[in-house]
Amino acid sequence: MSDNGMKPMTRIFNSIGFALLIGSTFSCVSGSEEDPLAALLSSPPVISSVTPQIGSPTQNNFNAYYAATEVVIEGENFGLDTVVRFNEIEAVITANAVTQLYTKVPDGAYSGFITVSKSGGSCLPSSKTGVNCAGTEFFVDCYAPTNKQYGSEIELKQGESLSVEFSGSETKAFRTDTLLGATTFTLGCESTVTVKVFDRSCAATEYILVRDPSIIFPGGFATQFYVTAADATCSLVL
Repeated sequence: MSDNGMKPMTRIFNSIGFALLIGSTFSCVSGSEEDPLAALLSSPPVISSVTPQIGSPTQNNFNAYYAATEVVIEGENFGLDTVVRFNEIEAVITANAVTQLYTKVPDGAYSGFITVSKSGGSCLPSSKTGVNCAGTEFFVDCYAPTNKQYGSEIELKQGESLSVEFSGSETKAFRTDTLLGATTFTLGCESTVTVKVFDRSCAATEYILVRDPSIIFPGGFATQFYVTAADATCSLVL
């Protein structure tokens, strides 16, 4: 075959090779580009603020009722299938406004972490981290909803005692420090007293018109309680 007969065939092979090269080049460029939607879905949420960072679940204790604290979480990349938890307890999201989540402190919540996770994500137990998860500290305070109606809380530390005077029929608010273990609280008074003790989720147990009670306080967290006495000096020992 002559050289002239080979030239058309060579041009065909060269054209095919060039087309394959161009196609491969475009394929590599396209594959290296990040899908914005996929990136958004796989990126973890971000919490910039929680307002307020101290609150209470619903309290319906005897003659006192307080609604659950409303909480606003601000940030970004929350997604649509969003889950808010107070530690392990899931809360109802009342509104998702893209950069703001509205919720309430759920029943059974206690101090620890408030977390936001999105579709395909999860937060580690008792932690503010995980996969597609963000979190920050949140504190449950049973006295906060009362607007300090009994004045400032008086702190009673483990291993210490206090002497407190009550005028008329007066109620005072107290809190312990974080107790290292279960401890017996004793109250010696010149009169009968009423003691209201809150657990860590603000459910109350009331001891009505008792004399010199001894009450077991659990370890691991601070206990809040009220004491009502009439014209008496009381000794509180923890």
